[in-house]
Amino acid sequence: MIMLCERCYAPIQEGESMVRLAHIDRAHPDGSISWVHAYVHLEACVTPRPADHERPDTGAWDAARGIGGFRA
Repeated sequence: MIMLCERCYAPIQEGESMVRLAHIDRAHPDGSISWVHAYVHLEACVTPRPADHERPDTGAWDAARGIGGFRA
């Protein structure tokens, strides 16, 4: 079974420290409960560096936009 971290969506490898969280999915009329399990890395998630071709284009500064409420 592939376990994905709910914070960073990276796969959790076998032997890696993680926490399993259980959430109630639904309660059935007979009193039984269906559970949904989520997994989270125990240590801080490292944000993967995007590939160079996936970097966002921040564009150039446009002086006509002005700053805040002081527009020309």
